[in-house]
Amino acid sequence: MGLDLGDPQLLLREDVLDDPRPFYDMLRREAPVWRIPGQDTFLVSDPVLIRDAVRRPDDFSSNLVSILHDDGSGCPVAFAMAAFGDPVHVLATADPPLHTRHRKLLQTHLSPAMVAGLEPAVTRIVGEHLDPVLESGHVDFVAAFGDPVPARTICEVVGLPPEDAAEIVTSVSGVGALLDGVTRAEGMGDAAHAALGLIAYVRRQLDRTLGRPAEERTGLLGVFAGGIEAGTVQADEARDMLLVLVSAGSETTASLLATAVETLARDTELQGYLRGDPARIPGAIEDILRADGPFQFHYRATRRATALGGTPIPANSRVLLLWAAANRPSPDGSDDLPDLSEVRGPAPHFAFGKGLHFCIGAPLARLEARTALEQLLARTTSIVLDPDRPPTRRPSIFIRRHASLPVVVAPA
Repeated sequence: MGLDLGDPQLLLREDVLDDPRPFYDMLRREAPVWRIPGQDTFLVSDPVLIRDAVRRPDDFSSNLVSILHDDGSGCPVAFAMAAFGDPVHVLATADPPLHTRHRKLLQTHLSPAMVAGLEPAVTRIVGEHLDPVLESGHVDFVAAFGDPVPARTICEVVGLPPEDAAEIVTSVSGVGALLDGVTRAEGMGDAAHAALGLIAYVRRQLDRTLGRPAEERTGLLGVFAGGIEAGTVQADEARDMLLVLVSAGSETTASLLATAVETLARDTELQGYLRGDPARIPGAIEDILRADGPFQFHYRATRRATALGGTPIPANSRVLLLWAAANRPSPDGSDDLPDLSEVRGPAPHFAFGKGLHFCIGAPLARLEARTALEQLLARTTSIVLDPDRPPTRRPSIFIRRHASLPVVVAPA
């Protein structure tokens, strides 16, 4: 079936959800700023225009004012979230100067140098979950490793009880339905209920931390508790930032891990190459992020009428900055971004966003992925897809995620 940019249901079509890359290529060629027919929703796929938009926060707000969901007929329509400037907009969905204050509170604690200090803990977590995978030999990588490792790591970083990791996986999955774009009206209510449950959970943990002496506080909960007492952050702001960190920090890394392992399972030559030279694993991770990264886009909202690339965009429109499309090759056959080079290393990409909202958790995601692949490749001689159970994905316009990834591994 061909792709018709005049079809208002195109974004939620099953084949596009299964593999959006041909759709992204069409947008890059034919409609770098595409307006979904019949509504004020614009998809931006050109990397130059995306860079322009992220430099203009006064025109393109990060506030999550409205999102898309399925109207019941397969057409994406608007679902109202919160007004511009509502206190619920924090960190990733806040605009300057609020975003600047939120990021400053966390930046030091999630910097590459600080994250490097987490390597022993991440190594331990990875090893604990890899042991049963190798013992079984036949597993669903998502359930056995891909989901629990990032959740356990987030518990470590935030200061949550490690035994709560399974609950976090379930809660984050429920919340994810808010943003997947395929959820219908009745399901949006269930997803909102899941979000309220996760908010209540992180607030209980924050309150418990506030009740402890400063020397007994751990992780980012301790950072937030100290910020609340110092007056640099409000309790509700801290709670909502914790929701963002727990959700994004577990879900996106789970996506990266599963995509990386499927990539390896389909390419025995790449497995051998990386086993022979583990120093190249970080570069391979960057290639995977560029080719098939977790986040497909992030929302922006227009406070006022504006334009992008010559396309008028009315006030109160939704604008989807398609990171994944910007990572695709240029339509004219050249590349907007440099190719992999032995000298320069992996090409830059948009998988972690651009500009003010570049993903604050990127160093942690890279550490988890590197540690996982290093151990997995060192402790196996072969990783292949289970021939009897093909991988499955969760339908979503927002995050590319596996629902299952059955693999067969041969221990070293």
